[in-house]
Amino acid sequence: MMGERRVDACVIGPGLPGHFRVRLGQRERDVPVERLPPSLRVPNSEFVAIVQGTDLVGIEPAGREWLSVQERVRSVLNAVWDPIGVGGDVDDEYDSYIAAIYHLLKRDASLGELAAHLLEIETESMGLSDQSAEHRAETARQLKNLDLPAL
Repeated sequence: MMGERRVDACVIGPGLPGHFRVRLGQRERDVPVERLPPSLRVPNSEFVAIVQGTDLVGIEPAGREWLSVQERVRSVLNAVWDPIGVGGDVDDEYDSYIAAIYHLLKRDASLGELAAHLLEIETESMGLSDQSAEHRAETARQLKNLDLPAL
């Protein structure tokens, strides 16, 4: 099952009956009216959407601050960790792991806990064989050194 990620979103206007046409990141989708709070049910309303696959599943209460967190964590995951080697080509490949990593960082998890979490993603979620422990440790160090806003 694909994890959640956050994207910029904007209400474009009416869609199918009972739906609004919404831009979710780079894609346009028809979203059931009940998934949008009344304050966003007008054209040009901008917000940060929580999406799973291509479906809107919620609204990010932290808004643009979350996008800042996401970009900083994403840069480390893509440039340093990148266990499947696509970080330079597929910008959002690891976005579904960012929320859990952020929560570990906010509760001041140890380097070992962060590295263990990365190992679990690699082996359980991705089905990879054990990658370099030093590589995970370096990723954990760089994640711990990020200056992230409190949400």
